Amino acid sequence: MASAFALALMIGDTMRRSLLRWTLGAALAAATLPACQGGDDHILEGRKAVKAGNYEQAIKHFDDALKSNPKSYDALWGKADTYRRDNNLKGQAEMLEVIAADADMMEKFAAVVRPALETNYRKQAQALPDEDANKEALLRKAIDQNKKSEANATLATLLSKKGDGLLTDKKFAEAATAYKAAAALRIPRKQRNQLKGKTEIAEFKAFVLDFMPRFDAVKAELATAGAYDEKTHTFFVEAEIEVEGTPKDEGYEQNAERDGLVAVTEALNVLSWKVAGKERPEGASVGYSEAVVTIVDKGLTDKKPVTYKFRVSLPQDAVFEQVQRIDRGEFRKPGDAPPAAPDSAAPASGADDEPEEPEEAPKAPGSEAAAPGSEAAPASE
Repeated sequence: MASAFALALMIGDTMRRSLLRWTLGAALAAATLPACQGGDDHILEGRKAVKAGNYEQAIKHFDDALKSNPKSYDALWGKADTYRRDNNLKGQAEMLEVIAADADMMEKFAAVVRPALETNYRKQAQALPDEDANKEALLRKAIDQNKKSEANATLATLLSKKGDGLLTDKKFAEAATAYKAAAALRIPRKQRNQLKGKTEIAEFKAFVLDFMPRFDAVKAELATAGAYDEKTHTFFVEAEIEVEGTPKDEGYEQNAERDGLVAVTEALNVLSWKVAGKERPEGASVGYSEAVVTIVDKGLTDKKPVTYKFRVSLPQDAVFEQVQRIDRGEFRKPGDAPPAAPDSAAPASGADDEPEEPEEAPKAPGSEAAAPGSEAAPASE
């Protein structure tokens, strides 16, 4: 009987201690609950207001929640979403940027915050005219959030148009910079190749503009020698070489013409370095495509000993292009490997339509077009 009574006392004591702990815990919870509950209530009410389309009231609730906890992700996101629904893109961006600036929140929520920011920046950019400087900045911010963003194509088109305008205004160097920036984006290969072509044109025009004072120093001398026509902006190159053998030898004229091609190729190189106003390194050469070289006259002469004569003409820009390469050091030197044959393999279906990462391969010296007498000869009459 005594044991039963003692057991009852122990059970009663245990229950009293449990009740005391529960009471203290409830008191502590009650002391901290109002602030947390208030913030949660504001977030809940804010969400209800958003669904009801009462955006002004929703913002007020989310702001009240932020007063309780300035780092409340739910309140910040709720406010950003409200601005989005209300077509207030700047307001949405401001809220998302607050989240993005917090390392702890981004560790948890980057997967949703980054796409939201990327979309926001793109939409803000779309609403601006092309001439607004903020448009480019917003597109770049979108790409910062996602390197594969559709903003790449939009920005590339914007920069290409900017380059076109600068080219029209004869601001060639600035145009080349714009085209290069566009080509550096993640865009389809076809678009990048078009931009590279535009870049080359702009850079060449910029080069010619800077080069003309240098050319003026040798132009009169070349004109007097009959190597340059100022009216047509055409260069003339003539070469003559003694022919070995006799007309009875097999392949006599073909061999003579071949030697003539070698001679005129050398004369073209001499001209190129002359126009460049630089000393030609030993064995250095540039190459002219047969498409830009016109044969004015060729054939065996009546001289004794017999010689083979070649006279060709080519437009000013063709020579200036080679001078530009000379200035860049892009000429062939003794021992350089010949230019690699183009890859004839066709790209996979649709490959040109797929955006790709920019690939900047350095141009190897000697990669210029073939010179007469080497891989390609001047076109026949």
